Amino acid sequence: MSPVYPSHLIRQVLWRGERLLVRPVRLSDAAGYAAAAKHCSLEDLSFRLLRGVREISQALIARFTEIDYDETMAFVAESVKGEIVAVTRLVQDSCRRSAEYAIIVRSDLQRQGLGTLMQSLLLDYAAGRGFEEVWGLIDGENRKALKLAAQLGFRKGFMAGVPFVRVVKALS
Repeated sequence: MSPVYPSHLIRQVLWRGERLLVRPVRLSDAAGYAAAAKHCSLEDLSFRLLRGVREISQALIARFTEIDYDETMAFVAESVKGEIVAVTRLVQDSCRRSAEYAIIVRSDLQRQGLGTLMQSLLLDYAAGRGFEEVWGLIDGENRKALKLAAQLGFRKGFMAGVPFVRVVKALS
């Protein structure tokens, strides 16, 4: 993990009349991740983790919270009560020109614009870092995520033999 926390990326945003704190993830967010996962359906967790994992282990939480801010960025949206309500993540490719994204919004807060807000903030961050494109893998059955990607200007690509859709958005 990079030693310097990127505090300059902390911001407050308004969502549905509520003030949210959007900030880079911290190692100390492990408990918040676990609590947020309890508000996610098994289907949403499966979609986010691409069918590979159906429960959130401490090792997985550590992987999501112990990051190198130079190569990975994860933003959490925190409610005024201090609860993590959404997470979006960006991992740069080895070529350093593109990055893979992922997003999850608590199941009880979906379809209210929070995913759009978080994804837009992540795309702005990616553009500011100079990435040429952002891409993601979405389970082909995840209609909500596919719809969000389309609304944000991602285009679909076909991947033969796998149940996932690769979506790509050019930034430059």
